[in-house]
Amino acid sequence: MIKVNLLATNPGVAPPREWLPREQRSALGGASVLLVTALALGGYWYYQASQRATIATQVAAAQTELTRLKAAAAMVERTNTRRTELGERLALIERLRASKRAPVSLLETVSYSMPDGLWLLEIRQAAASVQIDGRATSITSITDFTERLQNSGYFLRPVEILSTSTEAIDDVSLVRFVVKAEVVPPQSPAEAAAAVPPTVAGGPVATVPGA
Repeated sequence: MIKVNLLATNPGVAPPREWLPREQRSALGGASVLLVTALALGGYWYYQASQRATIATQVAAAQTELTRLKAAAAMVERTNTRRTELGERLALIERLRASKRAPVSLLETVSYSMPDGLWLLEIRQAAASVQIDGRATSITSITDFTERLQNSGYFLRPVEILSTSTEAIDDVSLVRFVVKAEVVPPQSPAEAAAAVPPTVAGGPVATVPGA
């Protein structure tokens, strides 16, 4: 009798078991590549979205800071403009006060500078120039008058004697004179505080034409 073994070529050895068919291995490899690519693209997109959000936040913060700085700059400019306007107003007020005090100060200075034996006929002022007409009993009185005007600090040096002439009134010989002086320009409060008081003695001696 002849026996044939149809189950195995090698008796007692089991054939190896395949978990994944060979035909599906290539498909699984391709799917793995696609999955990795999709994950990489997703990560890159997330990174770009995060960067855009960060940049947008920084731009918004910079815009807010720029707006704040513009407002601060505008406030500083308004403050400087206001300060300039106030300075101009104060200067105008000071000029107006000086212009109101000027006639009184002029008359006081001239009156205090008059020696005995001298009287005035007319005082004319054009801007800073002052011309004084008067009579005196002697040339010495006129010279003393000009020296006192110079030392008062109200007028610039020198005070000039423009002319002198002899007149007889009621058989009394008098000297008619014309004196010219320039008023010292007004000073600001700061300059006036820092100014040195004028000296009382000294200074150029006025000359008398024809004396």
